[in-house]
Amino acid sequence: MKHTRTLLAALLLAPLPALTTAAAKERPKNVLILLSDDQGYCELGSFMDFATSENLGSEHAQKYRNIKTTTEKQATIEVCFEAARKSMPNIDALAKRGVRFTNFHAAPTCSPSRAALMTGRYPQGFGVYSNGDVEGRGESGIPPAVNFPVKLFQEAGFATGMIGKWHLGSKTGQSPNDRGFNYFFGFDRAHTEKYDSKILQRNGEKTPAVGWLADQISDEAVAFLDRSDTEKKPFFLYVAYNEPHGPTSKPPQTYIDHFKSGSELVDIHFATIYGMDQGIGRILEELKRTGRLEDTLILFGSDNGLAQGSYHKGFSAKPGSYLVPVPGNGPLRGCKWTPWEGAVRVPFIASLPNGTVKTTQALTSIMDVIPTVLDFAGIKAPKTYQIDGESFLPILQGKSDGDAKRLLFWASDADAPFGDFGPDYDRLETELAAHKEIGTDRSNRLPPAWFALTPQWKLMGWDTIDPVLIDLTKDVGERNNVTAGHPDVVKALRAKFDGWISGQATPKNFSKEQWRKLFTTADKKTGD
Repeated sequence: MKHTRTLLAALLLAPLPALTTAAAKERPKNVLILLSDDQGYCELGSFMDFATSENLGSEHAQKYRNIKTTTEKQATIEVCFEAARKSMPNIDALAKRGVRFTNFHAAPTCSPSRAALMTGRYPQGFGVYSNGDVEGRGESGIPPAVNFPVKLFQEAGFATGMIGKWHLGSKTGQSPNDRGFNYFFGFDRAHTEKYDSKILQRNGEKTPAVGWLADQISDEAVAFLDRSDTEKKPFFLYVAYNEPHGPTSKPPQTYIDHFKSGSELVDIHFATIYGMDQGIGRILEELKRTGRLEDTLILFGSDNGLAQGSYHKGFSAKPGSYLVPVPGNGPLRGCKWTPWEGAVRVPFIASLPNGTVKTTQALTSIMDVIPTVLDFAGIKAPKTYQIDGESFLPILQGKSDGDAKRLLFWASDADAPFGDFGPDYDRLETELAAHKEIGTDRSNRLPPAWFALTPQWKLMGWDTIDPVLIDLTKDVGERNNVTAGHPDVVKALRAKFDGWISGQATPKNFSKEQWRKLFTTADKKTGD
């Protein structure tokens, strides 16, 4: 296996053969989208240069720094850092031949990210604000009337495949096969067992689990690529792993043996990421074997940042035992379910055939992926698709440094921790529990959160309290509220956000009472 990894890394780093103009026009263009689940900003070697033992954005950073000895249940920061550096050799090799995006943003939770990825739109535009909108409570899933641009690839003769976690609805008209994918293997919810899952399906029919789920996902992806090669079709393949998202179980021992950190929990956590990366390596090997590696735009990212709290509390840890989720999101504050950068700024890497090699700080978004791959394939989306994202193909081609005036928005419910600036969560819990409309479902008692984001500024708010302003060029850890010094920026961004949110749809499963707090005045929109 070591020889295979070394060989693949060499193949990925080798310069690609130059194509003549005629040959380039004749060769097919393929798209491969790879997505991890709840992976921290610095949980791979190619993003480890952002993390140091002193700059960790976690609220418990000092507690981590106080660990001096690695045991089965905990580890020093240095040991965890070394495990992270070793966890994704294939993706790290891809980063060295492509573009590393260090200011790439997704949603704070799984479903909205996937909705933005697949539609190229703000999911709030069709009512998806949070995971609760597509998990079976109330009206679930993305409305069938919403266009998924993968259909345009299907109509253009591409073999289209979705392998892994869908999480965008399973009712009539909502499955991957309904949305433009010729082939689907996977599941549709936030959690499933890593062994013996009972909810796996293949093209709408139940199918048995075989071995470790990430390995089975990789096997399915390789088989799809083999079929598309036999059929001589270009392909659009979306592979969505469930790693390192829980529930946790031991991956195959060969992946665990790669680390030997001295901490069982560290080895298992990073082995789930490493096992995913080894599967990605097999996918890339298949592209190399069939001569299509140099014809494929390859994109890799995470759906959101590291999940809240210590990772994998349930696995081989006694209640109250201390686990170490570092480097996690590195210098970024917060985690999944929050509006902090630790939830929404994610690692992202793109490799374009004969494209540029660099690191970019351009402000980009997960909803930019679809317009980029359409641009790459030369497919034009009709206006009825209402795409909000912007193609970053010019960045990959070395023709642009990104949009210096880019403005992004977000709005959703939000979980703790809020830290220095956010609302008093205990008080909110007491107050919100008294409202009959909201009821006892905790997902409907979460306060709303929002932000307006530029390459420099982030105006961020929760509930009805005054928003905070962060200068991300100086304070990526979001520690300093600079509203007092920049009232004009606050006013302008608040106005931009108000204009944006007023054009979005009513949430499907987000308390209207909570949602109305996103507006400056309650009478701006009734939700009726």
